[in-house]
Amino acid sequence: METRKVQRSGNTFYLYLPASWCKANRIGNDSQLILDMSSEGNLVVSTNPQSGEEKQLTLSFPENDGKLDTRLVNMFIVASYLNPVRSFKIKLNKPISSLEILDQKRLMSSIEFVEFGDDAISCESTVSVEDPDIILKTMIRKVINMTRVMQTNEAKELVYRYEEEIDRSNTLVQKSAISSLMFKRPSKLRHIELFYIALLSKGLEGLADQLILSPGTKQGKAIISQIQALLLNLLKCMESLDYRTVSSFAEEVLSVMDSFDEKDSYAARVKVLLQQLSETLIDWAVTSEVESKK
Repeated sequence: METRKVQRSGNTFYLYLPASWCKANRIGNDSQLILDMSSEGNLVVSTNPQSGEEKQLTLSFPENDGKLDTRLVNMFIVASYLNPVRSFKIKLNKPISSLEILDQKRLMSSIEFVEFGDDAISCESTVSVEDPDIILKTMIRKVINMTRVMQTNEAKELVYRYEEEIDRSNTLVQKSAISSLMFKRPSKLRHIELFYIALLSKGLEGLADQLILSPGTKQGKAIISQIQALLLNLLKCMESLDYRTVSSFAEEVLSVMDSFDEKDSYAARVKVLLQQLSETLIDWAVTSEVESKK
């Protein structure tokens, strides 16, 4: 870190850029830089992330014995979608129909613009997300609403609809984080914030996936009710990220986890996900506290 003195000429304030930084980023007399303001109010100077055209990605499956696991194809489609590319095409080693992919829930609930050819899968454009933090809070509310529906006699189709929307939201959060970390677009969020947001989003998606598998037992219904209360408090924690508030939330999570039947496999899976959410929130709160001491 170094300190530089701001100078003034008339009504203009200026600051000299470090020569080493200019050289490393090939900054010259006619170069254009991006000026932005961070969430802390700091001025951020960066090179233009849109200076180059977005890439077109092409992947080819190697020739083999003819076997092609649709689960593997699904993972590559999602990975291609998550990365900052203008379009992508996946060439397959044998023809495949869209019906063979339709049962891949995560794919079809998250990506609407994928097209299936005889021996290739393509996507000509992908969406970008500017506010993953807002999407994360929306995800929490969707999980809360899903638990409310599960405690009523409303149609199960609505529960699955919520779960699909949560899957989609998580995909968009992950895509936004990867794009920003690769400096492919400006973001008002810092990288450390994107890191924690992506972790919490992934945990929420996993929790929603488990909730729809509730066995409908007395224990299962109790878990859903307890999670609903926890998620309402999680929203409050997200507003301040104060470690004291987060500590109270973590204690509440531990209390809920201790009430679970250790022999219940469903409760055990939910317990792991709740612990991960709690730990991630604590990590983020401590990071926030460390930064406040600068």
